[in-house]
Amino acid sequence: YEMFELPLAELLCRMEIDGFPVDKEALNDFSDLLSKSIADEEQAIYALAGEEFNINSPKQLGNILFEKLMLPHYRKTKSGYSTDAQTLEELRYISPIIDDILEYRQVTKLKNTYADALPALADENHRIHTDFKQALTATGRLSSADPNLQNIPIKTKMGRQMRKYFITDEGYTLVDADYSQIELRLLAHIADDYNMREAFINGEDIHRKTAAAVFGLPEEAVNEEMRKRAKAVNFGIGYGISGFSLSKDIGTTVSEANKYIKNYLMNYPSIDRYLDEVVEDAKKNGYTTTVHGRRRYIPELTAQNAIMRGFGKRVAMNAPIQGSAADIMKIAMIRTYNRLKAEGLDARIVMQVHDELIVEAKDSQVEAVKRILREEMEGSAELSIPLTVDVSTGKNWLDQD
Repeated sequence: YEMFELPLAELLCRMEIDGFPVDKEALNDFSDLLSKSIADEEQAIYALAGEEFNINSPKQLGNILFEKLMLPHYRKTKSGYSTDAQTLEELRYISPIIDDILEYRQVTKLKNTYADALPALADENHRIHTDFKQALTATGRLSSADPNLQNIPIKTKMGRQMRKYFITDEGYTLVDADYSQIELRLLAHIADDYNMREAFINGEDIHRKTAAAVFGLPEEAVNEEMRKRAKAVNFGIGYGISGFSLSKDIGTTVSEANKYIKNYLMNYPSIDRYLDEVVEDAKKNGYTTTVHGRRRYIPELTAQNAIMRGFGKRVAMNAPIQGSAADIMKIAMIRTYNRLKAEGLDARIVMQVHDELIVEAKDSQVEAVKRILREEMEGSAELSIPLTVDVSTGKNWLDQD
């Protein structure tokens, strides 16, 4: 409370008042482009369905998919067939209509939630003022609301495009600093795993190293597909990922995914031990703690329902890692804020998204701001592994050098 939550409140207030500039005209043009994309997706869906219907109606969509097209259905609700995202993902490889429906939903959400809404929310200076929730999440992460600027989808081309419309005032540049693999570094630190710790200390490609371990190959024989799968294992392990979930993420069989997880834990034995111990400690104490002592209470671990207990187990594995990353980011924000003020720079923090911090800086002071971000973010925790930060700059949130 005294070390970072209380001093952070002043900074969040400042960020909310300052806001983040947007290009309202470009957003309006982007909305028109999304409208065209939505119309194209509608026609593609109607063609595959053989008729027109209300795509936004779960009942009508369910009838088309499961009665007319005879796709396998896994869940039914009181009002009919389930057509939620999880259900559609399971059907993705069965019918081409599913990709079109998912794309339609994504583009529709992008248009309604962001492209149409943001220009209306911007003030007379074209700045958006989000509301940062400091004590909402159980992990300690900040959340953003009205509008939620942390939730802009960046895994799709259209979603990433949204970042292009977050800009700077004339004569200013955005400086974007992003922690490199902070949760994996924290997992290696907390679990005290020698192999993973050494990989980070030596500056190795952790995903390539993991792929070599998982597939039983020398690192030079690892291809990009193997590295991609190893990356999914690396990030999934800290969330207690199951073979079933991993198989869906990387498009392989459950038995193959289970083999990847087994090989991973054999090569990083201290992580295997940590995952068991953290769950047992949480059962005994009723909570987990971050490296700074933040508690996450997990009553689900003693629930009668097996699904809830499984959820509690996954939370126990991940909460110390994600919570520690959140704590470190809060300390980094305060240190950066105080340093910018102390050096009298014309620069302000305008956004924070999980491991990423964005500063709007006077063009002539960009190099000083880059140095401060790197020094203060990398110096925000004393771990057995160095924290590293990637810093880039640009005139908008998307196009960074």
